[in-house]
Amino acid sequence: MFFDGGVVVEGRGFKVLVDPFRPFREAEYDAVLLTHGHSDHVTRHVRRAFAVLTRETLQVLLVRYGVRPRRYALVRPGDRLDLGKFYLHVLNAGHVPGSVMYVLESREGTVGLTGDFNPAGSNVVGGADAVEADVLVMEATYGSRQYVFPPRERLYGEIAALADRGDVPVAIRAGPLGKGQEMARLLPSRRLYLEPRIAALNRALGFPGGRELARGVRPGPGEAVVLGLTSRPPPGSLVVELSGHYAVAKPERGVGIPLSNHADFPALLEAALRSRARRIYTVYGHVDELARWLNRLGLRASRIPPRGQTELTQWL
Repeated sequence: MFFDGGVVVEGRGFKVLVDPFRPFREAEYDAVLLTHGHSDHVTRHVRRAFAVLTRETLQVLLVRYGVRPRRYALVRPGDRLDLGKFYLHVLNAGHVPGSVMYVLESREGTVGLTGDFNPAGSNVVGGADAVEADVLVMEATYGSRQYVFPPRERLYGEIAALADRGDVPVAIRAGPLGKGQEMARLLPSRRLYLEPRIAALNRALGFPGGRELARGVRPGPGEAVVLGLTSRPPPGSLVVELSGHYAVAKPERGVGIPLSNHADFPALLEAALRSRARRIYTVYGHVDELARWLNRLGLRASRIPPRGQTELTQWL
């Protein structure tokens, strides 16, 4: 097991790639497993591979990247997929619409692959399932003890109160996949605009709410617009940025709210302890800090190594 532009799991007679974010040699892999549609977990090059993904993630690929894998298997939480040399168990990740986790089962044991996950869930997806596996590969995006998020309902209340201000328009900057759907469900449609790419994504995923922001239209006082993370807010608007990083940081302008689609530090520790894993690899974000804390708790953890340094059978 190692990292090479994605998580690679190699067993007796099979090799899979999980969440590739750059070009890869599709002929090397029996399957490419996609946990969700964020750009740091998928590449348009999956079009040449056999992919395992959810219906929602397929829609994201079509809308955002204009690609569809040549061969694919659609799955949903609760499925068990027979791929010949191994089985895949599919679990809800609670991260964004269509996000899943996988447990790969073979003669050598089980490997849990969390991708990005969130046990707290949101107003558009339920909280992540518990994962049990011999080996666990888990995200560490917020794997530093400073990241402890307030209750989500409280943050929703803060966002709704800001959007309800009548003196200025409110520009909400957030990730299109995940928070784009949450805001459409949270805020009143009659006073909500959506950036075109967010509106297109919401239509594809079946999330009504809000109006697409047409060229030349400027939201007025008492109205809100949901923008991508790098989009320019309308002049004179109150900027509200949504990110887990605002648990410890402040935005350059406007208001920062620590609304995240990831597990915070305590949730990461709890997920690792509940996994009963004999070996844990951390990936993405605060990999070394999370691994140190897991080792203090009596678990055997380290950051996932680069290509060629570790094999699954060493730990089972």
